[in-house]
Amino acid sequence: MGMKYLPFLLLLFFSACIYSARQHSTTVTIADDTIPSDIDSLIHLYKAFEQDTLEILPGAFGDPDTWHFKGTAIDSQLQPLLSDRRYNEDYLFYACYKFNLDANTIGLVTRSPSEYESSSVKLFAYHKKTKTITFETELAEEFGDAGDVLIKKSWLYHSPDNGWQAILENFSSSQYGVPEDTVAVESYDYYHLTWNGSKIDTLSTDSSALVQVYKMMPVNKK
Repeated sequence: MGMKYLPFLLLLFFSACIYSARQHSTTVTIADDTIPSDIDSLIHLYKAFEQDTLEILPGAFGDPDTWHFKGTAIDSQLQPLLSDRRYNEDYLFYACYKFNLDANTIGLVTRSPSEYESSSVKLFAYHKKTKTITFETELAEEFGDAGDVLIKKSWLYHSPDNGWQAILENFSSSQYGVPEDTVAVESYDYYHLTWNGSKIDTLSTDSSALVQVYKMMPVNKK
């Protein structure tokens, strides 16, 4: 009698196991949907920027309170979302400003580690569809070492016809020779960049023309 009902009992047993597994899987999926992802936590740290013009300046050496765009320190567990490069533990990323590069992309103005401190201000792009972040360009930096100086700053601006663009000023200076006979070489270079819908693209490197545009930015863009 017992052998007669054995196949039926086994069928009931396996059916119950499958039902239990499906119920458990559904519960886990629903629970996961309610937990913010790391990338959402990172985006939340940035302050919304809703104007059409932003001057990007580097930070001074030393006291972080003197930095422009100090922002909010990004936890070390979130930093790999921005860069997989290893930095000195004392050099942190700081979330500064976020704004819509376009309907599918958020621009992230971020203070980032450099050679000696977090003196670099970079633009990252968060792509909503793929939930990935890409590095786009460096907007500001201040660096000095043994007579070499680099100061980069920029204007980030938006126009209804052309979207988000940037004008970068790059100053470099190097000194050669002994103290009593020092020769200094200085140069200014300018770059005109634009967001083309998928990445930052270079429109012009004509410094002789761009220098005038850069100097007029505070007048033309309020």
